[in-house]
Amino acid sequence: MDLDPNEYYVLHPRPAYLIVTAKPSGGLNVMAASWVTPISGEPPLVALAIGKDSLTNELLMAGREFTINIVGEEHVNEVYRAGSMSGRSIDKWRMLGFEEVKSTKISVPGIKNSYGFLECIVKSAHDAGESTLFIAEVLGVHIRKDLYGRYGWNYEKAKVLLHDRGRAFILPGRKVFAVK
Repeated sequence: MDLDPNEYYVLHPRPAYLIVTAKPSGGLNVMAASWVTPISGEPPLVALAIGKDSLTNELLMAGREFTINIVGEEHVNEVYRAGSMSGRSIDKWRMLGFEEVKSTKISVPGIKNSYGFLECIVKSAHDAGESTLFIAEVLGVHIRKDLYGRYGWNYEKAKVLLHDRGRAFILPGRKVFAVK
């Protein structure tokens, strides 16, 4: 079966994250994003593709600091809503009732009750079709110790949210180990 090249959803499900940026006039913006991936361990770098017309893109270009917040099943409604409306027309941070967790390396906070967050600074921005591909350095990582251990997430406790498409999300089922 051949699919249209625009049917990129064959690469889903993907982890769903909440990206927090600061507004120059004060206040915070939050956006749902699943096009986020680690690209280097030394130095620790991540890449994220953000639509060029979005407020988040504008704020990343201006402020160069953001947090990537890891969320779970209990955040599904907030993730969907944060990804379904523009921060230009509504204060999504306030509307969704998020509370701040102070970062240690940057001025942009994480989200209280998330599974954890990464403190990041933009190193470069690249044209990528309708998106900008941001390359960012991770300066700090904060993870709930009760949900994360030697082999990463404890999927019996951490219901890490994966975005499938639209309102559809997936939860990881179980962890399997390869034979040595």
